[in-house]
Amino acid sequence: MLYRSIFTATAILASAAFTGCGNAPVKQVQIDEPTPEPVKPEVNYKNFSSETLYALLVAEMAMDRQRFDIALGNYVQQATATRDPNVTEHATRLAHMLRSREDSLQMAQLWVDIEPDNADAHSILASALIQEKRLDEAFEHASYLLEHGETAAFESLAANAAEGDEAQTSALTSKYEQLLKKHPDNTALLVGYSLLLEQAGEFELALEPIERTLQLEPDNIKAAFQESRLLQRLGNEELALEKLGQVVEANPGNRGMRVRYARILVDSDLSKAREQYQILYQQFPFDKDIIFTLALVEKELQLYDDSAEKFNVLLSRKQYIPEANYQLGKIFEAQLRPDKALPHYLNVTSGDTFVASMSSAVKIMMRDSKDFEALELVRENRKNQLGENREGLFMLEADILSNTGQMTAAESALSSGLEEFPDSQSLLYARAMLYTRLDYIEAAERDLKQIITIKPDNAAALNALGYTLADKTDRLDEAHDYITRALAITPNDPAVLDSFGWLQYRKGNVDEALNSLREAMTAMPDHEIAAHLGEVLWIKGIHDEAKKVWKTGLELNPESKIIHQTIHRLDANLD
Repeated sequence: MLYRSIFTATAILASAAFTGCGNAPVKQVQIDEPTPEPVKPEVNYKNFSSETLYALLVAEMAMDRQRFDIALGNYVQQATATRDPNVTEHATRLAHMLRSREDSLQMAQLWVDIEPDNADAHSILASALIQEKRLDEAFEHASYLLEHGETAAFESLAANAAEGDEAQTSALTSKYEQLLKKHPDNTALLVGYSLLLEQAGEFELALEPIERTLQLEPDNIKAAFQESRLLQRLGNEELALEKLGQVVEANPGNRGMRVRYARILVDSDLSKAREQYQILYQQFPFDKDIIFTLALVEKELQLYDDSAEKFNVLLSRKQYIPEANYQLGKIFEAQLRPDKALPHYLNVTSGDTFVASMSSAVKIMMRDSKDFEALELVRENRKNQLGENREGLFMLEADILSNTGQMTAAESALSSGLEEFPDSQSLLYARAMLYTRLDYIEAAERDLKQIITIKPDNAAALNALGYTLADKTDRLDEAHDYITRALAITPNDPAVLDSFGWLQYRKGNVDEALNSLREAMTAMPDHEIAAHLGEVLWIKGIHDEAKKVWKTGLELNPESKIIHQTIHRLDANLD
């Protein structure tokens, strides 16, 4: 037969050629390990041209050698060229297995076009459309599956609507409602409907379809998961935990459910959270995320030896290296063993904890009177850092210099940083605070206004500028504008309450000042707030309370210059 002779003749050519490109461009496809076993197609070769036979043979040989990128490229090309249902099906399934989103969508659309009654084609196309956030189209294919007695991913579709716009979510909700009138007991549809109601903030209403789902399927884990989340959102933490605990107990091997349970417990009961993470650790001893979280929980519980053991396991496996070193440094510092902490901090050379590790290392070195070594450490490390880490090291250098009285050099370090990062709000804020300490009010005002230009709702900059104007100038109306803007953004921030109280005191509104400063001191005991509150109390003639407040402030910071200066300026005393 003709097709067999061609098949044999091309086999030798294909064997030599397939390591190149076959007949189609090679596609780089990212796949997760381990690679699933591919499914060989059942294709009738009789009616294919020699070119198609060659391409399919190359694809088959590529599959045998696990060169799935070549196989997929050839199958996609030939499915498009031949519109053969078997070739198209295999191209679709292979693209879906390899998570090649573009090819999966293209092939699934082709497959549905060729075989419009094929449920598998509709299912894969619905999944591909969900991935692309084309949710209205995905809903139509999911509805088709439901109408034909097949399973449809209504939960996944609804979950992805969370990232869409409000109008799309509302439209989908209406479609779910209409479909539920025809299929009131479809649990996938009920769970999806609950998810959409949750996204709209209708938590009470969202519970109704979940309760119906659990009546129909008491062991439905997705519904139980959703029920616990809704109860949490409604503020019923205790009942949420109770129900979730029951589901975890009934499904002891369900990793996702136990992880969620443990995460909720972290906010309410660390000891119980630890118990759950210990179970997870026993079940999944090589899961780095579980080990890391368990170690953090044990650190919070001050079980330092147990925590350190887990962090060292991660280091031995070369996992979470920067984070584990940083946390080990914190553990040794908590144990008053800075000599052990320092090497761990210095082992952090990258990542999100780099600047924090360098800052901790610098503090240890400066406590040992190694100011010069600390400064050189920061400058040397900056040579190899980029982005936020490099920006942070400019600030750390300035901090070292200012703490050793080298104000001009500190200002120079911050200005050098701003040459590289001209819109850095952190560097601008740090330089403004330095200028304030030096009484360079115009320069401080300029930097703070630049921050506000970059980010008008930067409450810290608004507050700092308002406080500076209230404390150092007579521009009290301007100060009021900035502080009230900050207060509107962060109404319970003790620092802003302190600024507002001090502003009222400067305006002569002593009673209003006293109320705000007392609120600030209660929310966050601080020596600077104590200085302000003590002064207002002293001016009001409430001397005994003023002394108590100042003493409290000095307990918090025995070297507080602002309290000592306030007492001296008022000719007061602590006796």
